[in-house]
Amino acid sequence: MQWLTALVIGAILGFAMPLFFGGSSGIWLDSWAGWGTIRPLEGSPGLLFSIPVFTGAAVIFRIFFNWHSR
Repeated sequence: MQWLTALVIGAILGFAMPLFFGGSSGIWLDSWAGWGTIRPLEGSPGLLFSIPVFTGAAVIFRIFFNWHSR
């Protein structure tokens, strides 16, 4: 897996996970998972982006699929 593909999948998960768990009014921001979560658009009522999920998913996908393809 190329880095660009891993980063795109990580970005999708970085947006999808906080929204899946309720967005800004849900459990995501009220728990430990809210650490490192930002609002990419200041006036947005529910759009969140989790930087730890983004970087972790990108690195894990890159390592796993490079190891798995050998």
